[in-house]
Amino acid sequence: MVLNDQIGTFCWWSLMTKDVSKANDFYRQLFDWHLSEMEIPEQDNATIYAAGKGGFSNPVSLENDFPAPSHWITYITVANVDEACHRAEELGGKVCVPTFEIPTVGQTAVINDPIGSAFHVFTPEKDGGDLNMIGNGPGEICWMELLVDDPTPVLPFYSELFGWKFSAPMPMNGGDYFSFKVNGEDVGGIMKRPPNVPKMPPLWMSYFSVPSVDEWSDKVQSLGGKIVMPKTEIPETGYFACMEDPTGAYSYLFELSS
Repeated sequence: MVLNDQIGTFCWWSLMTKDVSKANDFYRQLFDWHLSEMEIPEQDNATIYAAGKGGFSNPVSLENDFPAPSHWITYITVANVDEACHRAEELGGKVCVPTFEIPTVGQTAVINDPIGSAFHVFTPEKDGGDLNMIGNGPGEICWMELLVDDPTPVLPFYSELFGWKFSAPMPMNGGDYFSFKVNGEDVGGIMKRPPNVPKMPPLWMSYFSVPSVDEWSDKVQSLGGKIVMPKTEIPETGYFACMEDPTGAYSYLFELSS
């Protein structure tokens, strides 16, 4: 599959964590991920997390005094990182880490959208291959979501930058939900913060597919994590719960309705 047919796909995630060893143990046991080492010239080896579709993520060590807590950050495919950075700034975003090379892998940069949500843009070194790592198998990331106070500035930003196609707003929990497609596939949503949800820094959140939210919520807690939002139903869709891993990073568990 050629690169130009995959613009806007979610192609990778990094877990920015203040305890890599603890994170590795937690996720390996929670999702049965395979962990391997990847050699990168002139850099330390990278640990790769792999689920059913293959390698999709890596942990990155943060210093304990880093001002932000542990968190997940996503990578989004672009044809050219420098051009994407320039276009993002034209659309009201900000480049907070300029383009850099990952030897033998590709180029990337970190961008903040107009409300401050961070993500990587990424262009692989070699064209070809399926870059879309959204999946529905156990332990795979099946959905991406951004909670915002006001979707107005971010909908055109992502639409113009990546070509995402947004649906009409759907009422949900007192707010509006805008799901979006990438290459015709539903992969995520942007939600206006409901009145009963406390304000928080905007962050792209990952949903991990599991067979049972109840069972995996118990596993999270038995492995040293926390359930910060208990099992909640999404009518006609499934169930989710929000978890915090033992290093402080948040994500969701998701169970599709049978």
